[in-house]
Amino acid sequence: MDRLSLWDEARTWRVPLITFIGDHESVDDSIRRIEDALEEDSDKVFLDVLKTAKELVFDVKADGAITLTPVSWILDLNTQQQALMAIYTQECDESEAKGRIMSAMLFDVPVIPNRPEVSDVLEVLVGEVLNTGFTVLNNDGSSMHLRPRAIARFDRGNDQPRIRSLVQPAEVVHLVNALDQERRQNERAKSILASLDRAILDLQSLLAASERNEHDLQRCLSRYPIFFGPSYRRVIPKHRLGSEYELDYALELLDGSIDVVEIEASTHRLYGLKGDPTSALVHAEQQVLDWLAWLDEHSPYARANLPGVRRATGIVVIGRRTTLTERDVQRLAWRNDTFGGRLVVLTFDDLLERARSLRRFLREEVGSD
Repeated sequence: MDRLSLWDEARTWRVPLITFIGDHESVDDSIRRIEDALEEDSDKVFLDVLKTAKELVFDVKADGAITLTPVSWILDLNTQQQALMAIYTQECDESEAKGRIMSAMLFDVPVIPNRPEVSDVLEVLVGEVLNTGFTVLNNDGSSMHLRPRAIARFDRGNDQPRIRSLVQPAEVVHLVNALDQERRQNERAKSILASLDRAILDLQSLLAASERNEHDLQRCLSRYPIFFGPSYRRVIPKHRLGSEYELDYALELLDGSIDVVEIEASTHRLYGLKGDPTSALVHAEQQVLDWLAWLDEHSPYARANLPGVRRATGIVVIGRRTTLTERDVQRLAWRNDTFGGRLVVLTFDDLLERARSLRRFLREEVGSD
């Protein structure tokens, strides 16, 4: 039985959120209105539905066309019931599919294969999204290459970006397959989970110490690139950019491209009592922005000395999340959003929580206790 057959008929529950509320006479009327809206702006309607979707069902037709079907909530005012059902099915090309899979990742909506036969196709697309990104067209017709990071998610209620601590099921499939491939190539891959355990224990111990050693913290992060995300394979310490700059660390992704990292003290605060960013935070951000500007301006040199460099992303690791007020957390989310993905500020606690989340998912997927 395929996945979509579960949603042939609407299933009703009492739930706190629904996708559409309006003067609709029935579910059928709602669906017709959605279909009319799709003809006018399919991307906007897709994102609106995705914000409260339960899952996104992926399939491939006999002719090779990709289809995506969001399963979401809709209100039937005729029966006063909230129904969970497959809203609509839309065909898309490979580039559109990658963009919408990325959107599902950002909204923490699981992408589920409709049939076992298409699981491999979905895994390949997810792998390409994570490792190499995809190209989209801007409104002016120019192209832009995007490469997602496993560090941000959107709150479904207000579209504010926050740190994404949960790993997408589709990402887990990609990670498990990558783990299997590594195991076939190198028997040491069997120790990945054990290494992740050691990394988490090391960082936990260092952060819990009454007198934290900042050098030991930096060595811990450089020893375990997994803290920065599953797409990184190694840390390149102290790499010089000409005679002008020396990077704290360069992070090499699986596709060979490079991101840059500035690691500050865990004792630094990000915001003062009045909510202003501290000098430590501003200085670290400016340092990374200077590196990114240099890489953009000296791309031929950068490609020669850091193979695979295209358009790097910068990461600042600083302070503890426990020092942030609720308002500071919102300030940091908006601050990260302002940089448009080129620069992201993380605390040491953010790195630790992402590693714990990855460990939980990997253990469940590979059947490890």
